[in-house]
Parts: sequence; C-alpha cells; structure tokens
Amino acid sequence: MPVTTRSSGSASGEKRKQKPDEGDAAAKQVKGGERKKKTRQGGKNTTRNDMLPNEDKYKQRIAASESTLANFDVFSAAKRQRVAVVESALTNVDVVGHLAAFLDAADLCQVKATCKALGSTNDGAEFNGLSMVDEAARRFCESASDEEKAMLPRYEGESWIELYHHLLMLRSPLTFDQLVGRYVEYRGDNKAVVQGKKINGGLRRYSQAICGDHVMRAGKHWATLTSTSSFDCYRSVGVIRPLPGWDKRGLETFYPDPPHHSTRRNLQHERTASWRGDVHYLCISMSDGSRHWSDWEGNRREIDIDDWEGFDDNNKECVTLGMLLDLGSGTLSVFRNGRRLGTLKDGLAGEYCWTVGFCGRGNVSIQRGYNEVIV
Repeated sequence: MPVTTRSSGSASGEKRKQKPDEGDAAAKQVKGGERKKKTRQGGKNTTRNDMLPNEDKYKQRIAASESTLANFDVFSAAKRQRVAVVESALTNVDVVGHLAAFLDAADLCQVKATCKALGSTNDGAEFNGLSMVDEAARRFCESASDEEKAMLPRYEGESWIELYHHLLMLRSPLTFDQLVGRYVEYRGDNKAVVQGKKINGGLRRYSQAICGDHVMRAGKHWATLTSTSSFDCYRSVGVIRPLPGWDKRGLETFYPDPPHHSTRRNLQHERTASWRGDVHYLCISMSDGSRHWSDWEGNRREIDIDDWEGFDDNNKECVTLGMLLDLGSGTLSVFRNGRRLGTLKDGLAGEYCWTVGFCGRGNVSIQRGYNEVIV
C-alpha cells in the first residue's frame, strides 16, 4: 500500500510537472504566431511604404530600355545602310574588277563560290550570261597588251578565270614549281634556283625541275638560265610538255629522254588536245652541247652530238644561256652573250614549260626574259 501510494503520488507529480511545460509550449506558439503575424503585417506595411519608390525605379528602367532599343534601331539602320552601300558597290563590275586585281585565280574562284551576288550567272545582255566575277576576269584579260594576248590565245570552252590565271603567271617571275625525282631540291627558299641533292651517302641520279605553273601556249617566250661550273655529271635546259601533278607521284628518278617503258606509258596518258606535233621534250646539254629530244613513243628519239647549227660555237665553259621559244615559227633557239648560236629544233607546237634536268653537283637558276643586247 505505501508503495502504491508513492507510485500514485509520483505519477501525479509528473503530470503536474508536464502541465507547466505544455503551457510554456503553448505560450511560445502564441508568441511565435504573433511575431509571424507582426512580421507579415510589417512586410505588408513595408511593401506599401516602398511601392512608390519602386515604381519610379521600374519606370526609370523601362525608360532606359526604351532608350537602348531606340539607339539599337539607329545603329541597325546605320549598319543596314552601310551594308546596302557595300552591296551596291559589289554590283558594280568596275569595283569588282579593281578588287580582282589584288586576287589570284584561286581567290576569285573562292569568291565566286561563296558570294551569290558575284558568282551567280547574270542573264542580262550586259555580261553575256557571265557572273560578275567572270566578267571582271574577262575585262582584266581584255585589258592585256597585244603582246600578251598573242602569247595567251583563249581556248574554246576555257573560262575567263583560267585565262586570268595564265595571264598572272605570264606577268610573274619564272619559278620551278615542280620537282620530279628525289635528287633535286630548291636552293634555300628560292624557287627560281634548284640544285642536286645527295641521297644514300652521296648517290646522285637524274631528276627534273619544271616551271609547271608557267605554261607557254603561243607567241615568243624568253628565258635566261645560269648554272654553276661545278657540275660533275650532267645538266640540261629546255622545254617539256605540261605534266600537272607529276611532282606528287613520289618518283625516285625522272629522265624524260628516253623514259622508262612504264614512265613513257604514263606520259602518253597525259596527252591533251594542246599537245600538237611530236616534239614533247627538247633540251640542250650544258655539259657537252648535245641536243636531246623525244616524242615519248619510243620510235623517234634522237641524241645529236653535233647535228645542230650552233654546236661548234657552243662554249662549254659558258654558264649563262638565253633561250627563245618561238611558237609562231615552232623553233627553240639558243643565245650566248647576246649572239644567236642557232636553232635546236623546229616543229614545236602546242603547250610547253621550261625545264632543267641534271645529275650531280651544282645548281641552275632561271629568269624570265633575256637582258643581253642581241647582236
């Protein structure tokens, strides 16, 4: 019984202790609710009090945005006006012609491909169906001198941009654009000078350097070729048919006269309508004055040691020769110190490029024209 009384009293005491705690919690909830209510009410009051200043800020921002948009519209209008001026200028073929004077043929092709206004075919009678770029190239070619026009007749179906390329090449210095064979290289960074190259401990074999970008198709063409006197084997200068891409074939050696059977077959595959006549390769050896030529057919090849009119007068110690390819008369002539030694061969027709072949030490340079006084 006493134990029971204590237990009951203890439980009642615990209940009595819990009631104040519950009251405190309820009081805290009431106070917290009041604080939240006051906070909400205070927030509402604060918002109402700050409403007018915020409206002013919003109005200022809107006004600033409208001002920015107005300035952007002015800028856009000015930009559209400038673009319109440029587009208007580009529709003027004279302006395009002036621009073309600063571009090569590859650049013109790029412009034609990327700019619709300049590259699209014009159906109007003014340009005869040509695009603006083609018309600019045509006018550029038509402005060439009579001598240049005689050297560059336009082929049937040839584009004006292609003819424009050949005209630019005609006006530029001669360079050896193709090195065929592993035993030839440029001297430094000068593509107008080539030299023999040692491979495998000093082994030297035949190779050719060709002015592949400078194609001669008509008229008279002069070149001055200068070599060192330190050649220990062979060097030759002359003309060869255009052989596009042959510098990319990775040939070990290349000697066009007489070419190896497989090489001869590949050379024959390069034949085009511009290969007229049967003289496809012609040169003079600067080592001994002999003449070499070939039709690349295997049945008409000549090595003439002394069977050309200038052989007896040829000075083997002379390191500079002038050469004249006259496609009007079909001849290749040799000059030394301003004096004509003779004609290497006649019967030349169609397209040719200047070429240099050698095997051994030394170098050969080429220059357009001939500065000696002809006597």
